[in-house]
Amino acid sequence: MSVIPRESREFGPPTLFDRTLDFSRVSIDVLLMVGIVLVSIVTHLWGLGHMALHHDESIHAWMSWKLYTGEGGFTCAGGRSHSSYCYDPVYHGPSLYLLTFLSYFLFGDGDAQARIPQAVAGILMVASVWWLRPYLGRYGTIIAAVLLALAPSLLYFTRFARHDGLMVLWTVWMVIGFFRYLDTGRACYLYLLAIGTALAMGTHELYYILFYIFGSFVIIRALGEWVRRRFLIIGMSILFGIATIVEIWNPQIGDTLDAQGIAILISAVVGSGLLMMRVWDREPILLPRLRALVQEERTTLFIALGILASLFIVMYSVFFTDPRGVIDGLYQGLAYWLGSQHEFARGDQPWYYYLMLLPIYEPLALFGSIAAIIYLFTWGLWKWPIRWTSQKIEEQLVSRTSEQHETILETPESAKETSNLAEEVGDTPATAKGESSTVLSESGSWVEVTDLSATAKAAIPSLPLFPLFLAFWFIGSLVVFSWAGEKMPWLLVHISLPGNLLIAWGLGKLFESVRWRTLNAQVWLVPPVLFLTIVAISMGLWRISFGGAATTQETLANVLQGLLPLLIGGVLIFSLLTIAQLVGIRATIAISTVTVAFLCGLYMLRASWMVVYENPDTPVEPLVYVQTSPDVPRIVEDLRILAINQTRNDRTAADPIGGNSMPVIIDGSDEGSLNWPFLWYLRDFERYESRSDDFFTNITPESFLVPVSADQPDGEKEHAPAVLISSRSLTEPVRQALEQNYVYRYGSTLNWWFPEGNKCDPQSDGYKRFYYSRMTIEEAREDCSNPGLEAEQFGGLLAPILWPFDRSHWPDTAAYLMWRELPDPLQLNGREMEVWVRRDLAPTGDLAGGGAPSGAYKLISQQIIGSSGQADGELNEPRDVALDSQGNVYVADTFNHRINIFASDGSFVRAIGSLGRGEGQFNEPRGIAIDGDDNIYVADTWNARVVKLDADGEFVTAWGEGREELGAGQRATITDRTQSGNAADPFGFFGPRDVAVDDEGNVYVADTGNRRIVVTNDEGEFIYQWGYDGSETGAFNEPTSVDVDDEGNVYVADVWNGRVQVFPPGGDGLVSAIPSTTFNVNGWEVNSYDDPFVAAGENGQIFVSVPSRNLVMYTDEFGEPLLSWGGVGDDFASFSLPSGLAVAEDGSVYVIDRGNDRVMQFQLPVDGSATPPTEGEPPS
Repeated sequence: MSVIPRESREFGPPTLFDRTLDFSRVSIDVLLMVGIVLVSIVTHLWGLGHMALHHDESIHAWMSWKLYTGEGGFTCAGGRSHSSYCYDPVYHGPSLYLLTFLSYFLFGDGDAQARIPQAVAGILMVASVWWLRPYLGRYGTIIAAVLLALAPSLLYFTRFARHDGLMVLWTVWMVIGFFRYLDTGRACYLYLLAIGTALAMGTHELYYILFYIFGSFVIIRALGEWVRRRFLIIGMSILFGIATIVEIWNPQIGDTLDAQGIAILISAVVGSGLLMMRVWDREPILLPRLRALVQEERTTLFIALGILASLFIVMYSVFFTDPRGVIDGLYQGLAYWLGSQHEFARGDQPWYYYLMLLPIYEPLALFGSIAAIIYLFTWGLWKWPIRWTSQKIEEQLVSRTSEQHETILETPESAKETSNLAEEVGDTPATAKGESSTVLSESGSWVEVTDLSATAKAAIPSLPLFPLFLAFWFIGSLVVFSWAGEKMPWLLVHISLPGNLLIAWGLGKLFESVRWRTLNAQVWLVPPVLFLTIVAISMGLWRISFGGAATTQETLANVLQGLLPLLIGGVLIFSLLTIAQLVGIRATIAISTVTVAFLCGLYMLRASWMVVYENPDTPVEPLVYVQTSPDVPRIVEDLRILAINQTRNDRTAADPIGGNSMPVIIDGSDEGSLNWPFLWYLRDFERYESRSDDFFTNITPESFLVPVSADQPDGEKEHAPAVLISSRSLTEPVRQALEQNYVYRYGSTLNWWFPEGNKCDPQSDGYKRFYYSRMTIEEAREDCSNPGLEAEQFGGLLAPILWPFDRSHWPDTAAYLMWRELPDPLQLNGREMEVWVRRDLAPTGDLAGGGAPSGAYKLISQQIIGSSGQADGELNEPRDVALDSQGNVYVADTFNHRINIFASDGSFVRAIGSLGRGEGQFNEPRGIAIDGDDNIYVADTWNARVVKLDADGEFVTAWGEGREELGAGQRATITDRTQSGNAADPFGFFGPRDVAVDDEGNVYVADTGNRRIVVTNDEGEFIYQWGYDGSETGAFNEPTSVDVDDEGNVYVADVWNGRVQVFPPGGDGLVSAIPSTTFNVNGWEVNSYDDPFVAAGENGQIFVSVPSRNLVMYTDEFGEPLLSWGGVGDDFASFSLPSGLAVAEDGSVYVIDRGNDRVMQFQLPVDGSATPPTEGEPPS
């Protein structure tokens, strides 16, 4: 035996590491909770740096980086400045910057590191739900954790470097601290409340909104325990009535607020309070707890206040480096928000903005919360006999005298009666016999009653306080954030949070109400039968909704096709009722509700995947707003490579590989500033040269000179190696100055957003067309500076709410909800920019994705045909152009629904067609081709057919059909886009965009929506087809254009795959389904609807239009760029959304300038390269 113990445990007390784990205490719900938290960790951290930092994110990341690196130059509230970080309400509270500082310190600086604090907050929010278990229940807690972990808006914005991702955690902690302290009186929960409150105050000014909602709830509850109930109801009803009158009257309060908005806020909380008071548990809990805190637990109170004050002071003084920040933090945020931001109304969104977002992303939070609120606020109304009996019992138990104590003796008869009632009415915890309890008498005073039986108390209809608070919180958040001037997608999380908690409580109670072990096995037939019922009825209504077709025969066919699924649905409903009789109505309703909630949950899971991982930086999602495009990190990488190559010999200890000393000129003008996000992405560049508006006013080629050495600002100068400039700043003088010493590298999108529409044009596309209604016509005239607006042009106040119920919108709505397909003609909007590189540094090969090296040169059009309008010779968003043997120009005048014909000199000849489905009529024709006999072939897009006309414009035949009505007269046949599905329906077209004809009379149809090319003869007889949905070689994703050259090669614009595919003729006389050549086209983006075109020239040249970049380019037969020209504008050398192309026999190129409603003819340089334009007369 050793004299000296080898381990301390042989003679010392047991330590933490000596304890054994007792896994017998681990229950299933604990394991589920741990699993959910682990899933939350993965979903929050995986791919955190995948998308580029948003405009706001880059500001927060850059300011945190300045704090981390000790950079100076911070602006403070009140116009002050400071050498270190200080509070400025423009950029919100300090907690984000301090936490991001910590993230940089631990993990370094970068996109993902800037988002780590929010991701961690999201994970902790999910884990914190466990503290709400006493109120949500076992089932409700697990459901809440799942919803908070995977809800689309919460997951997206807790992976986003904004303050809202932190605020949701602090809010949850405030709620937990308040209710757990109210319930248990434990000091730790009061401290948690203090911590959550302090952190919320140090994060974002919207804590004023939270304080208003939470404070209103506390005040109403306190008054309910203090004031006689009758007096309180009368007082609150009067206040509610006054608020309603003010809402109608709408007087102005100062310059920035109107009384109507204030009245709406008051009526929301007062109305909700009145509804709560009817059903809540009347036993005092708040005032006794507060009284005990003030009188008996002052030390706990002072510690909590000390925690709150300490955190507030430390954050706002930034660890005592800026003491003035403590004072600023108390009022500057509210002053800034009410003083400018509320009136400025950032985003300029309509009142129904969140009512639009919630069904798209949070259907459970919206519809589930509405159902739960109706259930809560109507509690007991459907149990009048029980309520009447319970009131009789209460009259026997409770004295009419307001301040007396009475002892109630329970009789065997009353015990039996109340026991039966309790089983149906109440789940309130019972008071044991022999204890005392307080009951509200009819006079409104509280009376202490001893020996009150548990069953008698249970018979009094009341509800626990927590779900009522969630309902109050949800209503208040929805109303307040909809009223606030600034409406942004990230604020949706503050509505989603209470909504998801409320539906979790409701579903949890539903689960608890079902006796699962005693259920009849037949109850499990309910979910599949209900699912099939929903499918059958949906299919039936879908088919019947096509009853608006043009002919009676089609209407009858649609109705008959819809009757069968409706009959099946009726049989399934009868089956559900039969099952309900066997297993019980309550169990059937419960299982049905859970099934519907599960289906909604599956949709939310898909919505989360799409917005968080599939489209996080592509604004087909309304949550994506002013998002930096994926182009920006690529530009930054190109600049880094260029910088390292230029400054390889200028390495320092701080810049070991070189690159940081290269100067870059960045557009910093007011209208076109590129500073965000480039200040963040080029943070290591020592010579970030931002240029203001003055720089672009009197610009010359010498304006781009910068000192060779930063240490010698007055020494030798050279032109900056790279210039990044916004398209808004790129005026003709600026372009000319650049062209002297720089080469255009490529255009790019800086940031973009979801297509919103024009609020001043109620006929435009996009959700903002409902911004004004007939009730707000005067406001519309003033805001839009258009006194000519008429009330008849606008819809009613509820028009945006009723829009989804219009059956003509169902196809577009379904396609968007399931696939995020934007309905035509909605397009992604964005701010464009260009990258220019000094001529001696410009590469000579392919430019990073197919940019055109000669894009710095411009071609002047030789002829311009057409103008905007609907009269003869005028065009309305044309799409395609073709030439006949005489040189006449045929234009697909898309939104005038006709074909315009012009002579070779540009004079108008005639127009063919009108809107309709008859012979010689069109619905948005988008493609046109001419054969050797001058017959005309038209891709009649939304009549889902190809129309053949003879040389005189007379109708010959048509082929293709659209069996489904898409709304607004548009028809289509939608296959499953597979090879077999397409083969089974060769003439079912879905939005054919283009048509081409070869020398043999074969007609090639780009069946865009069904992802294929269909080949017929010139009489419309099917020959063969190829293509299906996919990204592999030979597959298509949105083929918008097709052309064929003299050798029989077929060229397809495979737009959403971002490429051109060239298919050679095969030995069997058919075109091969395997391309001989593919090449990428920079600017052809997924989910874009710009209708780019491709055209074949002589000698293998390929012409493509790039609408998103306002360029036309041509390449050799292998896709190598030879020339590009254009640029945004309406002059004789620029485009606005160039589209269709045609090559004349003399080699000139006709281009559809869609956005400017014209056709432009260009003569290309003989040698295939452009030369600078010469002075001369503009084209006719």
